[in-house]
Amino acid sequence: MDAYVAKGIFRNGHTNSILAGSPVRKLVAHRNSRQFRKQATNRIIPTGHGIRLSALYNIHDQPDAPTVILLHGWLGCADSLYLITLGNFLYQQGFNIIRLNLRDHGDSHYLNEKIFHSCRIQEVINACINIQNEFNTPISLIGFSLGANFALRINAYTSREELSLQQTIAFCPVIDPSHNLIALENSLLVYRNYFMQRWKTSFYKKADAFPNIYSKKTFNECKNLRQATENLATRYAGFANLESYLNGYSIAGSRLSTLQSPAQIVLAKDDPIIPWQDEHKLACSTYAKTLIMDHGGHCGFLEPDLTSPWVDQFSLFHLTK
Repeated sequence: MDAYVAKGIFRNGHTNSILAGSPVRKLVAHRNSRQFRKQATNRIIPTGHGIRLSALYNIHDQPDAPTVILLHGWLGCADSLYLITLGNFLYQQGFNIIRLNLRDHGDSHYLNEKIFHSCRIQEVINACINIQNEFNTPISLIGFSLGANFALRINAYTSREELSLQQTIAFCPVIDPSHNLIALENSLLVYRNYFMQRWKTSFYKKADAFPNIYSKKTFNECKNLRQATENLATRYAGFANLESYLNGYSIAGSRLSTLQSPAQIVLAKDDPIIPWQDEHKLACSTYAKTLIMDHGGHCGFLEPDLTSPWVDQFSLFHLTK
């Protein structure tokens, strides 16, 4: 599989990253996936202990169709553009596609009383096991950004007997959250404002759903991402301090040494969100292969027409090896 080759303005990581979620790309993605989105069905997946996650299903009639679970990034959702475009492509290739919402994403804030945080890995594992049992077939995982981090942890934290994974593909995964937070703090104002505004909207939805537990005032008192993350971790998620929370979902060090099946990790040197240099912190594993692209931005890898065929073809290549 050839590397992604950026053309023209897409040799700039900021251009690739910003246009990946732009209104113009939304028009393109929605036009190309109209039937796929129309046919999707909403499902609620029980994951144990009364916890529920939501998902969008596009399922073929063939009982032996392979199943792929797509995982969005932080503050994204099952309808994020990168999940729609990839999901539509893979569905046309014969795959069942399940776009899973992490807790408190995709307007699912009302489903569970406790708030989302990035260490809630077990409920996502349980959702994957539930999906595997439903289709009685091995599954594959494809994640983006924080969703890629979740996908790799699912692979590393489960056994083949518990969850039979065919392939895991991780685009621009969060590796070292503490380093990632520093990168965001030093990024362009447009990224910091974007995440703070999206997080505020999400937190407000949680506070509206459970006003006796969550206070909008506590979020409004946070002036930046670090303060907001510490507020989440210590006030609402039960962590002793910010550092213990960030370490809780890190995949650096030995965390991926227990990968149970093949995992493709894709990073871009011009990613303004994820420091690609953190790849040296990943444990060696016979199952992991890391590919570092010169360009691509953060979950972009776009063409001039604002499609992402390299992501589509890379995923298909590894899903059908």
